[in-house]
Amino acid sequence: MKSTFWQRAELALSGPLPAEVRRNMRIELLASVFFGPFYAVLLFIPVILQRLNASPEQVALYQSETYFGFLLSAFSVMLLPRRGILRFLMVIWTIGRAAFLLTPLVPTVVGVLVIALVYWLSDSFPSPGYVRVVQQIYPAGVRARAMSVVRFGMAAGMLAATPVAGWLLDTVGYTVLLPLGGLFGVAAALIFARIRMPETLAVSDAALQPRMSPLALFGMLRNNKPFAIFLLSITAFGFAGLIPIAFYPAVLVNRLHLSYTTISLLGFAQSIVWLLGYALWGRWMSHIGTVATLRIVFLLLILYPLCHWFAPNAWWLLPAYIASGLASAGVDLAFTNTAINLAEPNRVAEYSALQQTVIGFRGIIGPLLGVQLNQLGVSMPAIFVLSIVLYLVAAGLTLFVDKRKRAES
Repeated sequence: MKSTFWQRAELALSGPLPAEVRRNMRIELLASVFFGPFYAVLLFIPVILQRLNASPEQVALYQSETYFGFLLSAFSVMLLPRRGILRFLMVIWTIGRAAFLLTPLVPTVVGVLVIALVYWLSDSFPSPGYVRVVQQIYPAGVRARAMSVVRFGMAAGMLAATPVAGWLLDTVGYTVLLPLGGLFGVAAALIFARIRMPETLAVSDAALQPRMSPLALFGMLRNNKPFAIFLLSITAFGFAGLIPIAFYPAVLVNRLHLSYTTISLLGFAQSIVWLLGYALWGRWMSHIGTVATLRIVFLLLILYPLCHWFAPNAWWLLPAYIASGLASAGVDLAFTNTAINLAEPNRVAEYSALQQTVIGFRGIIGPLLGVQLNQLGVSMPAIFVLSIVLYLVAAGLTLFVDKRKRAES
């Protein structure tokens, strides 16, 4: 039978895959295509808050909210069901995404912040369960390539939706856009639940391990130094991005006076590169490794604070958005795969919970720390310089992850 263009394109991205793996990849790909428009809408929330005259503290609070659920990841490991993990994920994700349907009822800064908090808690809390699903449905040898196809679909959805989202914000407002995005998010959760877990792994060795308390998770680091250094690296990386994050909307709105449409075009360029990035990183990662991938993207992201520091107009921000799109694709793939590669095989969910907990702490502290530094007299350019230094530190620490891993091999 003659293959279609889409089948050839899929094969070019993923390579040959077992039939059941390809089936699950296609289901998650479709879910990701629906999730893409929802995620594109979420990216406008900081600018929406800025236009609603939110204070820098409120913008920073929103950025911190996106990490609250990660703090609960250690507890979610204790609640993960032995069976029915897909239904568990679907229910929690659906509740959080459907919360945006309430936006017209609370059209205020506080209302948006409360709805966003409900969503981000539901999105991040069960994340170790998602990592366990990924570990089981995609064999290690093809995992990076399969995930790159899935994320490619999400980026494609974002690419299509971002300009439309900007236009809708300029014409009908956020009280229409946020509920519409929520509907796409709910559809993605329902589609994801159709994934078929391998029968032989429905109750895996990992699921049969004794459950660990949140405090016991940190004890695992004593015997896994590469993972401990990896956590230090992503902590530095997180602070590099989060300390200045409350000031980026101020650059767009207050200094450059950009419209929603112009901002959406920058996001459109970011999504194009994000889309291409998944296609590129999925294959490069198989050759250079996940840790080296992280090192490259950490260095690439230096362009983001650098361009916001000096930008006199929107064109100067274009390299920042391009770098961010390419780096985001690499980080998305490398974070999950590095955690799986460095973790003990039967404790992947526990190591993922540990990673998410650290991400949660840095995510809550980072944006608020940036605002506090500014209030103490640290200028915005100085905060951007601090971001650049922290990206360099994060990249440097990845060298020690490689050394420790080789030493323990």
